[in-house]
Amino acid sequence: MASSHHGDNNAVVCHDLHKTYGRVGKGLHALQGVHLSLPHGAIYGLLGPSGCGKTTLLRCMLGRLSKDSGEISVLGKPPGTAGHGIPGRMVGYMPQETALYSEFSIGETLTFFGRLHKMPRKDIKDRIQFLLQFLNLPEKSRIIGQLSGGQQRRVSFAVALLHEPELLILDEPTVGVDPVLRERIWQHLVDLTKTGTVTIIITTHYIEEARQAAVVGMMRTGIVLAEAPPQSLIDQHKMDSLEAVFLKLCQLEGFERGNGLEGVAVNYQNPDNANSVNQSDYHGDRMIDKNHYSNYDDDEPDEHTSLLGKQDHYGGSKNRDCCCGGCCSRCVEAIPSGWNLLALVIKDLNRFKRRPGFLVFQVVLPVIQVVLFCLAIGGTPHGLSVAIVNEESPVTFSQIYLDSLNNNTITQVPVANLSDAIDGVKQGHYWGIIHMGKNFSQDLIVRYQKGFDVDNATIDGSSIKVTLDMTNEQIAVTLTQETLQAYQKFAGIILQAVGANPALAQLPVVFTEPIYGNPDSTFTDFMAPGVILSITYFLAVGLTALSLIIERKEGLLDRIWVAGVSSVELMTGHIMTQFIVMFVQITLELVFILAVFKVPCVGSLALLFILTILQGLCGMNFGLLISAVCDDENSAVQVSLGSFYPNLLLSGLIWPLEAVPYPLRYLSYALPQTYATEALRCIMFRGWGLAYLQVWRGFAMTLAWGGVFLIGSGAVIRLRK
Repeated sequence: MASSHHGDNNAVVCHDLHKTYGRVGKGLHALQGVHLSLPHGAIYGLLGPSGCGKTTLLRCMLGRLSKDSGEISVLGKPPGTAGHGIPGRMVGYMPQETALYSEFSIGETLTFFGRLHKMPRKDIKDRIQFLLQFLNLPEKSRIIGQLSGGQQRRVSFAVALLHEPELLILDEPTVGVDPVLRERIWQHLVDLTKTGTVTIIITTHYIEEARQAAVVGMMRTGIVLAEAPPQSLIDQHKMDSLEAVFLKLCQLEGFERGNGLEGVAVNYQNPDNANSVNQSDYHGDRMIDKNHYSNYDDDEPDEHTSLLGKQDHYGGSKNRDCCCGGCCSRCVEAIPSGWNLLALVIKDLNRFKRRPGFLVFQVVLPVIQVVLFCLAIGGTPHGLSVAIVNEESPVTFSQIYLDSLNNNTITQVPVANLSDAIDGVKQGHYWGIIHMGKNFSQDLIVRYQKGFDVDNATIDGSSIKVTLDMTNEQIAVTLTQETLQAYQKFAGIILQAVGANPALAQLPVVFTEPIYGNPDSTFTDFMAPGVILSITYFLAVGLTALSLIIERKEGLLDRIWVAGVSSVELMTGHIMTQFIVMFVQITLELVFILAVFKVPCVGSLALLFILTILQGLCGMNFGLLISAVCDDENSAVQVSLGSFYPNLLLSGLIWPLEAVPYPLRYLSYALPQTYATEALRCIMFRGWGLAYLQVWRGFAMTLAWGGVFLIGSGAVIRLRK
């Protein structure tokens, strides 16, 4: 444990801190042996150009980034320690970005973060009122996106101050701010530390503005070159400004590096902590306080360490019980906080409220897709132009056959001769040709009279010749069925006219009553189960695929995690709110497909609904995984679209799996929707229940894939924290 001296006199201590991005030895050395100490109740100005390691150092202090080596203590313990409020209630964080929800009002923004910090409603209300006056902010009903840049930064500052933290970390709070507002921010910081209870770390590359800090640390290339009160540095180096001191130290640091020596650093005699100098050793020009760098606990934090911390007088949960007596942060993180979940759910519901048009679109979209599917897929083509070449004269039996054709499907276009009809098909005017010869009726009579003794010429003359454009198979199949059905009807009329049994016209193959389904089943019925699941699955992917990406790009994800929200709570909150939208989508989708368009369902509606819900949850988990892995919207959209067609083509939705060649069929069986689609067909058209393998296998595969996606997204989120 850190010594009492350390805990009593220093809010933050870093000793020989190293951090490298990329492979060891070849990566970017962001921190190179950083030594830093910050007394309680002081402002520490961390100075240096962009890219010098300031933000990396702050992320290590917050427990948001694992160090490679060295020791770090924040408010008495390593950051991320279970039961410690870093990250969490004890720290207020203002990132470089404004990191605010642009569609929220000022009041909604502060209330959301107040809930994350477990503040009572009255305290939140009082603090909002105080901060609005203190920072000269507009009324709390003003929308963040309608504020000026300076006002947004002040709201971001208010978020960091809201819960009155012991440690305030401000990353470039004055960047892009006009000089007047910059001076006001610094005055606020000085006023906050006058009580001695608030410690502030502020990073800036505006070096001269840090003169108001009690201590400044000058960083370059991952090294703290100097650490002392601003005026002490100016006096010691006999310079006119901090910027000149910094330039001199950079030159000395570069010279000593070239000679294989340590980097230059300066420490100082702290009048409030005189013992720190007396107990120091010198390493070159660097003065290091031994008491600042006592041995800490062995349980060093890394990016997998819990971000949940203890809560103070606002009543948040402290050290949650776990299987290892409260010292295992992973067990703590596995138990979601009801307060955090409530805050996240209300936040997402507020975002829905601010975007009513988009919410209505999300709800109506599956209905539109179901309507388009039922109206556009599976129906019989109609109005198909077919050239009729009837050379018979006088017309007798040939006209009876033409009258037997379904005129809704086939539009008969008389053509004078066969060559003109062929030219018409080649030019795209007709889908086919029906041709009957000069002696069609006479040859047909002879054909039936002579029976086995009929010659080939008579057979040819009594045949109806159909020539089709086969470029569109569905239309060709429809024309084939219509011409054959018309001939059976025509033959029955002729046989009845001569006193014979019209049943003789039927083929000697009889299809009896089907065991499952009905004789009039359409392609729409075949596709309906897969369409229900695919619409649900991919709309659910869309609900969550961009959620984390947008919040990460705007800096909101960092801010939420620093407030103490765990990856489990973050995912659970998103799933809970998006589930409401998905539930409404699925309900409307099933009402339209079953009640409006009368797609048959002879099985359990409960099983149908539950399986559809599970597929939606599986899609939401897949969307979370995409959102956790991808860094930008374009990548997420590409991954989502890239997964759409393989699922659509290989899951048996469009065509039976029995037609898929075997090496590829194994891949089909492994997809999330294949067994689920088969199970839904068995429920809807066979009336089967969970006692059948084909049904419970679909449920099992859906649950398995949902679990894989959820665990994967959780693991990626934890690694990227």
